Amino acid sequence: MKPKFLSICCLLLLISVSGIAQTTYSISGKIKSAKGAPLEAATIFLAGSQRATITNAEGEFTLNNIEVGTYDLMVSMIGYAPIKRNLIVRDAPVTFDTVMQVKPVMLAQVNIGRKVDRESYLKTFIKYFMGESANAKACKIMNPNIIEFSTNKSELKAYTEDFLIIENPKLGYRVKYLLRNFSYDRLRDATFYEGESVFEELPGTPEQQKTWVTNRLLAYNGSMMHYLRALYADNTRDQGFLTYQMLNTLPPIEVTPNPINTEQLISRTDSNFMQFRYKHRLYVLYDKKKAAADKKPSTKESETMKLDDKGSIFMMDGEVDKRGSIAQQKALLIQNFWGKKRIGDQLPIEYVPPAADPGSK
Repeated sequence: MKPKFLSICCLLLLISVSGIAQTTYSISGKIKSAKGAPLEAATIFLAGSQRATITNAEGEFTLNNIEVGTYDLMVSMIGYAPIKRNLIVRDAPVTFDTVMQVKPVMLAQVNIGRKVDRESYLKTFIKYFMGESANAKACKIMNPNIIEFSTNKSELKAYTEDFLIIENPKLGYRVKYLLRNFSYDRLRDATFYEGESVFEELPGTPEQQKTWVTNRLLAYNGSMMHYLRALYADNTRDQGFLTYQMLNTLPPIEVTPNPINTEQLISRTDSNFMQFRYKHRLYVLYDKKKAAADKKPSTKESETMKLDDKGSIFMMDGEVDKRGSIAQQKALLIQNFWGKKRIGDQLPIEYVPPAADPGSK
C-alpha cells in the first residue's frame, strides 16, 4: 500500500505544480524589404527585456516562452529605419510581419570634426544620458565611436545607427541601447532622449553575483517599476509608498493632507492588466518609515511639502501589466526622483526581487 500511496502523492504534486505554471506564448513573424525580399540578420528584441533574436535567411523569427503582458517589439537593421510596435500578449500566440524601409541619409547641421570638441560632447552626453548615480558613474560605453553628434546653438544632439554597448558592473548587465534621438539644451538644462534597450547578464564570480543581487534590489526599491507593481498588487503602502494628490504644479507643492487610496487610481482590465487613468498630478513618496506609521488623518484642507529626494511627480493615462510595463499610454508625466533615473539605473522587465523581500514581487 505504501508505494501506491507514494505514487498518488507524487501525482497530486505534479498536478499542483502544473496548475500554477505560468502560461506562455510565442511572438513570431517575417521581415521583408520594401522590394519584398526577406531580410536576414535583422535584430528583433523586446524593449527593456532580456529577450532578443535575429531573423534567419527567410527573414523569419520566433521568440518563445513570452508571458502575458505588454511589449514594445523592436526591429533593427543597419541601413534601415527601425520599427517599433506595441504588442499585447493575452491568450494566444502573436504574429507580426512587417516591411523595413531604407533609412535616408541625414546630414548633421554642424559636423563635429575636432577631437577636442568630440571629447567634450561625449562627456556631456555620458552625464545626461547615463545619469549621475553611483550605478551610472560606474557604467562604460564600449563603442562610443558610433555616436553621431551635431550641434544647433545651445543644443547638443546625438543618435546611433547601431546599438550602443554599455557595461554596468554595479548591476551586472550588458545593455544594448538603440539610440534614436538625444538632445541636451544647456540654456534650459533640459534633456530628452528616446530609444530602446535589451539586457544581457554579465558573467561573474559567486561574490560578484551576490553583490549584483544586493545592488539590483537597491535600484528596484522605490523605482517606478516597483510602484506600478505594488499598485497592481494593491499594496503600495505596505511596500513603502505614500501617494498624494497634488493641488498645484510648482514647488513648494501643495498636496492633499492625507494619502489617497491608490485603488481608486485604477480599474482592473483582467487578471493581468490594469487601466491607470487619473486626471490629477500625483506626488509619490517612497519612505518606508512614514508609510508604516499609523498616523491619524489630518483635517486640514491641504499641506505644503518640499520635494523629497525620493519623491516623484507622476501623471499617467495608460494600460499597465502586472510587471509594471506600460502600454497604449496617452499621457505620461514623470518628474523629480523617477525623472532623474537614467540608463545606469534601469532593470530588465524580467527582474524579480529576492524572496527575502516579502511582498515586493
